[in-house]
Amino acid sequence: MLKVQRQRGVTHREEIDFARKFMWAHMIFGAVVIAMFLFHEIFSWFAGAIFWYTLSLVVMYGFMNEHKCCRWLLALVFLGGAGAGLIFINHVFPGIKPPRGQLIPHQVVPIWVGFANLIYVIGALFLLFNSRLRRAGQVGFTLW
Repeated sequence: MLKVQRQRGVTHREEIDFARKFMWAHMIFGAVVIAMFLFHEIFSWFAGAIFWYTLSLVVMYGFMNEHKCCRWLLALVFLGGAGAGLIFINHVFPGIKPPRGQLIPHQVVPIWVGFANLIYVIGALFLLFNSRLRRAGQVGFTLW
C-alpha cells in the first residue's frame, strides 16, 4: 500500500513538476498584484484583488485534487481577473488622483496592470490547452 502511494504520480512526474511551478507562479504573482494595489492606495481594488485571489486559490485546490471542472473554472477566474484589469485601466484609472506620499510613481500603474492582464490571459490559455497541466490535474498533485 505504501509503495502504491509513493509511486502514485511517478508516471506523470514531468507534468506534475510543471503544474507545481505554474501554481507557485500564480500564488506569487497574484500576491504581488495585491501588494501593488495596496502600495498605490487603491483600496477598493485591493479588496477586490484579495477576493479574486482567494477564489482562485479555492479553485486551484480543487484542480489539484482531480476535479475536472476546476481546470476550466481556474481559467475563467484568470480571464475574469484580466477582464477586471482592462476595466480598471480603461475606466477607473483615468479618474484616480495620485496619493501624496506615493511609494511607486502613479504612471506605472497601467504598465503593471497591463502586464498582469497579459500574464493571466496566457495562464488561462495554458490551463485550457496545455496537455501537461491537463494530465497533472487528472492524476492530482500537491505543491511540494
